[in-house]
Amino acid sequence: MAPPHRFLRGLLHYYGLELQHLNPIRIQHILAFVTLCEGYLGIEPHFELWKYFFIVELQKKERKKPDLAVPMGCASICVRGNR
Repeated sequence: MAPPHRFLRGLLHYYGLELQHLNPIRIQHILAFVTLCEGYLGIEPHFELWKYFFIVELQKKERKKPDLAVPMGCASICVRGNR
């Protein structure tokens, strides 16, 4: 199995996510962005370009239940409305 792309690892680090927080469709969105940058535009995936087009939100834990972990698949990736 190949290691994850450096851009994917950087995104996870920046947003404080783990791979388990993303469902397969979200991972596919990230990798499609990487493919678009590298294959079509001929550039390295650029984080500022990512932030221009997408919003990443993580469902937070409820304060009443601090011992529970954040659920799997709880991060959402949305295209910014005005883009």
